[in-house]
Amino acid sequence: MKPKNEPVVTGVLAHLMRFFTDLFKSVAESLLVVVGTYVFATAVSAGILWFYDWPLFIAPVGGFIVLGVMLVFWYDA
Repeated sequence: MKPKNEPVVTGVLAHLMRFFTDLFKSVAESLLVVVGTYVFATAVSAGILWFYDWPLFIAPVGGFIVLGVMLVFWYDA
């Protein structure tokens, strides 16, 4: 079988599209990590608060604390 001769798109527009695609993929991946960490930390905080019969409205504070510590160590280069 012969391989199909598909046109190869080259040029400024193709490189620009590849750049924005890679940029969007990196931002989306980092955002998913941050949101997932926040949700997990908030759920763990809520579980601990529920176990000790404390008010659950302070559960997001645990998520923000874990998120802040994570971001400090993540971008510390």
